[in-house]
Amino acid sequence: MSESDSTGSTAPTRRGFLRTATAGAATAALGAGATGTAVAQSDFDGYLDDVSNYDGTVVDATGQDSVEITVGAQGNNGNFAYGPPAVRVDPGTEVVWRWNGQGGAHNVVGENRDFTSGSAVAEAGTTYTRTFEDEGVVKYFCTPHKSLGMKGVVVVGGSGGGGGGPTPIPADFGGYLDDADNYDGTVVDERGSDEVTITVGAQGNGGNFAFGPPAVRISPGTTVVWEWNGKGGAHNVVGENRDFTSGEAVAEAGTTYERTFEETGVVTYYCTPHESLGMKGGLIVDPAEPGAGGGEGGGEEEGGQLVFTPALRAFGVAIVLGVLSPIVFAIVTMWRRGEIGSQPEPAGGGGLRRVEPTPDLVTAEAEEVEPEREIEHDAFDPTGTAGLIIVYFAIISLLWVFMYFVEFLGNGPTIIG
Repeated sequence: MSESDSTGSTAPTRRGFLRTATAGAATAALGAGATGTAVAQSDFDGYLDDVSNYDGTVVDATGQDSVEITVGAQGNNGNFAYGPPAVRVDPGTEVVWRWNGQGGAHNVVGENRDFTSGSAVAEAGTTYTRTFEDEGVVKYFCTPHKSLGMKGVVVVGGSGGGGGGPTPIPADFGGYLDDADNYDGTVVDERGSDEVTITVGAQGNGGNFAFGPPAVRISPGTTVVWEWNGKGGAHNVVGENRDFTSGEAVAEAGTTYERTFEETGVVTYYCTPHESLGMKGGLIVDPAEPGAGGGEGGGEEEGGQLVFTPALRAFGVAIVLGVLSPIVFAIVTMWRRGEIGSQPEPAGGGGLRRVEPTPDLVTAEAEEVEPEREIEHDAFDPTGTAGLIIVYFAIISLLWVFMYFVEFLGNGPTIIG
């Protein structure tokens, strides 16, 4: 397989930003318009089996003149990965590896040693560019961190063109949030938002020891702002791989810590003083468009962003009871009056029968028998009936208000706007 180096040199350079600018929209970073396509791991002969940030998805960047791969992406227990680890391009596409300055010194070396960026370097902004002309699978690695799983693959050709957009990332935190009791499997979809706020000190885990909401789906480039509410003592925000941190735990209300996430994937974090209690959270940085799904359940409506929380469910129950209560009351009232539920006359044959008196007998008895007094019975009282219905609605309304404030004070607003 022959490949040409478009730079004429294998040494890392600092001209990546200029190359990206002059290439225009076609040289945007991967994830902005690429399509995730599942490719069996056996296609790579198990080469990426020990790469923790590879989930079997090959990002489809066909149709682009230039694509970028991050060197020092999160993975393999640190910043020891390429992001994305597997990408598909057309023959003649320019592949640019860009260093982010994290994880120490890295390099790019072909598995067959047929190309290399040279000695490992750590400087952020360094780039190495190569153009692949022939179809096939190109494997490469980082010399200092190959044993950790810092490897990647470029699939050249064979995709048949673009697709319908990136494949949504499944809502799978690998059990990381299982002990966070305010996480019910729902991932709040905030894709398309420039900024998302997460409460630090939300109610959960036996007190104000939670992040609210605990799981959020965002788009690449979204800024996440963690804001302290001053409850539950001192808290902080620390990435599970310790690749970001807000610093020492603080308790002051109004404190904020923000971070912008550019790379796609799953991000998990925790509060150092309360991690053992379950104060943990997760982010899914998803390149797919809002409403494209993602596999999560728990009452989330993708796209509409309506979360069916206990307060909303209580409101639904209140509406149902409000409709049924007058109907049940009317049925009970009619039954008490004998308008429904009366016994039918027995079928012909034996048993007691009512004999209708003749007209003459009725006239005679009417002359001799005193008029019967009217038997008193419960009369229909419209005022009392209306009052009873009002009481029903008052009880139901109080139930809904109580459930709403329990939810609001515990985990914040229940409708994500």
